[in-house]
Amino acid sequence: MTSAVTLFDDYVDICDRARAALVRARQPREVLEIHQQLDHVKLRARQVQDREALIEVTVVQMEAERELGGMLLALQQAGLLGTGGGRRKKDETRRATLEEIGVRKKLSTKAQRAAELDPDEFAALCQAVREKIRGGRAILVDPIDDSGVIHGARSIMSGRVEPDDSLDYFPTPPWATRALVEHVLAHLKIDAQRYSVREPACGEGHIAEVLEEYFAEVFASDVFDYGYGAVADFLNEHTSQTADWFVTNPPFDEKAEAFFTRMLELARVGVAMFVRLQWLEGGGRYESIYSKTPPTCVAFFSERVNLCKGRWDPEGTTATAYVWLVWLRGRRAQPPFWIPPVCRETLTRPDDAERFTQHPVMRRAA
Repeated sequence: MTSAVTLFDDYVDICDRARAALVRARQPREVLEIHQQLDHVKLRARQVQDREALIEVTVVQMEAERELGGMLLALQQAGLLGTGGGRRKKDETRRATLEEIGVRKKLSTKAQRAAELDPDEFAALCQAVREKIRGGRAILVDPIDDSGVIHGARSIMSGRVEPDDSLDYFPTPPWATRALVEHVLAHLKIDAQRYSVREPACGEGHIAEVLEEYFAEVFASDVFDYGYGAVADFLNEHTSQTADWFVTNPPFDEKAEAFFTRMLELARVGVAMFVRLQWLEGGGRYESIYSKTPPTCVAFFSERVNLCKGRWDPEGTTATAYVWLVWLRGRRAQPPFWIPPVCRETLTRPDDAERFTQHPVMRRAA
């Protein structure tokens, strides 16, 4: 598969290319890239309500997990991957960690469990998934739960299911982006009309379309063709371009830090990231980001920002807290800033519900 998935007209071709890429893959990171790209295709399948496409893409993703699990087991057996069980002996060869190779612990457990199934068991599991989705009782079935337990062909028929919009893609409500410009950037004495801005993970355009209301020029792109903006892999140096500002809601996985580093390299004026409050925590992130380049401004919302998987729900609620982190070149870190309450009410426009619930978002008429 290429670094940017651009075609959805023929899901059979996409699945064939993914399987061919799995055969060629020699490293866990290569399999992870295929697995992540298939996430985007699954989202598109849900949006166009193509159940057969969703079935086959889900099965190929299961095959990718099984391939990844086989690689991880082989690395462990060769003594090249640590299991986290105790301290390393003085003369013991250093082993790689899951974090270093980019694999989350939960995914590692799921993948290794899948790899331990014999071919007939795995084939039965895939068939059960096909029947479950085709029957219309679930749009997505996770055959291996978060604890790593594998559900057999019988138990999967009554197993845990997730809603249609389940994916690591959470569009930002339009009012939250307006709060960035009208409150946070205004607090920092930034006039957006003077600058260009790039949104490198634009998805269906929920942030980029709002930026069009304020900035002089807006460039939007994503690694997958969501129907809004250009198709480009931002982490590929050959497709990245500079701009005055970079504003985004980055991927929630380990790529978020890579996005930050790349944006900071390319931004002429500043970077703004919409992230969960927990993104301020963690010793690793402190060492790699905050100890060296602390944000100029940490802007807390005084009200909760309602994010939903795969779509914006104007009436949605959430228990998760989010913040805007802003870095300005040549500016020292300032005291934290609180975005005033009632922004959801005052910064939501009459046509938002119509425009920002479309897939992709509806562009405002010129």
